[in-house]
Amino acid sequence: MNILIVDDQKAVADSFANGIDYKSIGVDEVYVAYSAMEARLVMLNFDVDILLTDIEMPEEDGISLFRWMKEKFPDIVGIFLTSHADFSYAREAIQMGGFDYILQPARYEDVKVVIEKAVIESNKKERIYRLEKATEIIEEQRDSLMELFILKASMGETNEAEDIYEKMKKTFFTSLKQPVFHPVYINILRFESKQNKWDENLLKLVFRNVLEEIFEEYGLAIMLSKHDEQNYLAIGVSEVSKIPVDAWCSGIEKFCNFINERMDFKIALYPKKHELVDYSDESFKELRRRKEANTNPAQGVHWEIAPEDYGIVDNVERIRKAEDYIRANITNGITRTEVAEYVHLNEDYFTREFKKYTGYTYKDYEVMIRMETAKTTLVKTKLPVSVVASKAGYDNFSHFSKAFKKYTGMTPQEFRKS
Repeated sequence: MNILIVDDQKAVADSFANGIDYKSIGVDEVYVAYSAMEARLVMLNFDVDILLTDIEMPEEDGISLFRWMKEKFPDIVGIFLTSHADFSYAREAIQMGGFDYILQPARYEDVKVVIEKAVIESNKKERIYRLEKATEIIEEQRDSLMELFILKASMGETNEAEDIYEKMKKTFFTSLKQPVFHPVYINILRFESKQNKWDENLLKLVFRNVLEEIFEEYGLAIMLSKHDEQNYLAIGVSEVSKIPVDAWCSGIEKFCNFINERMDFKIALYPKKHELVDYSDESFKELRRRKEANTNPAQGVHWEIAPEDYGIVDNVERIRKAEDYIRANITNGITRTEVAEYVHLNEDYFTREFKKYTGYTYKDYEVMIRMETAKTTLVKTKLPVSVVASKAGYDNFSHFSKAFKKYTGMTPQEFRKS
């Protein structure tokens, strides 16, 4: 515990520094400054817990110094010395967040009593800070363990996932007789402004604080795992049967509405309606299937269950429809986004399904169709190669020639002759 004494009168500052038994009240170091500028340098270079400063000083008074200190070091406890009997300066200082003030001339005993109270106040702040940091560390450890759990589950390493699941219960939820889990898949649909960058920690803080506040009466603890820039998994932990189903559903709706109305981004939620008593990889897979089923992403809460065979039959037809659309529009410079929208699938989901059912990436498939179109046109017509390139969807003749030779091993002219 360190104190800084500031007074433009050197004799006064030194007398307070030397006339009090600071060790007896828990103060280790006593620093002295004779101006506000010197005081700033001390605070910038040494750890200071308590500031005892005169208010009336030339060049820069104690009020100005205190205002600067509150901006730079808000946890320092401020005490003011004033010789004004009306305490006008002191009142202003207290209103700004000062801890106490002392009317000069003051006895060492009186000053010691006030400093001792300030030491207690500073210790409280330090304890609160340590507890907050410890809470942050626990939250980070919980989140990290859960991310490992989700990763193992997604990789199909079920036994290891179950072991991590049990470790989470035993390590972080020992106060619960039978902890249960409430998973919610959070999909960030869009950010309203690219300038306002939300990093992972800030997003987790928002999600955790809002959810825990909504379910405060049920003692819900939130763990968060980031999948990618747009997707997070939140898992609430509570005592078994502590949260009624209707309270859970209304709380999740409230959370979704709060985020979509108050934040500069929009979300879609995919929650489980009932708590999970034991680990179930299938439960988390079902949430992801439900998210993928939202092919035209809409904000809000999506409670409906995605069936086991979601998309298997329907998507075969959609991919066939996409192939027909690509062939019919190959000369129009179509894009993957356009094709995905045409068959009403999310672009990322469309990309995966297209590769699954055709064996080609979208880009490779498009190149194949362009080249097959060009080969057919070269054989069946006498159109100039530049026109053939255009019909294959190429605006640049040189680009077309290089792509064609790479695909067939011949130039367009050589292919036509052969």
